Amino acid sequence: MSVLVRRALSLAMFMSVSAAAIVLAGQAAGLAASAGWVKTPAPGETTAMAFATINNPTMYDVYFTSGTTDAAGSVQLRDKSKGADQKAQTITFIIVPAYGSLAMDQNGVYLLLQNLKRPLKDGETVTLMLSTSDGAKLQVPAAVRKQ
Repeated sequence: MSVLVRRALSLAMFMSVSAAAIVLAGQAAGLAASAGWVKTPAPGETTAMAFATINNPTMYDVYFTSGTTDAAGSVQLRDKSKGADQKAQTITFIIVPAYGSLAMDQNGVYLLLQNLKRPLKDGETVTLMLSTSDGAKLQVPAAVRKQ
């Protein structure tokens, strides 16, 4: 194989990988969050449960691996269906299936806001930021409410 043919193949492979990366980045941008809310914590509590519905119109499963918010020191990913033990409920990622959605709820997947930085009051909005395994971020506005 000549040097020219090898260079052409290398360039074609690079272009294919670059195009795939651009497509994946663009598809991550198609993710959308709705119905975000945070359960009003009792006075003096330092944690709060947060929920949202995440829609994934892409042809790839999306794995959310972390979350942050300015209202709390940390955000844990949780799944209540894993058992009653708080440690067992902690998960390392949340999957949103391709062409599907995930509706978080109090009996399944949810976010636990830990070390609240301030009291959360009904009616205010908290901004959650969820990050995927490939570094994409999804901003989720979440209203504080009792239920």
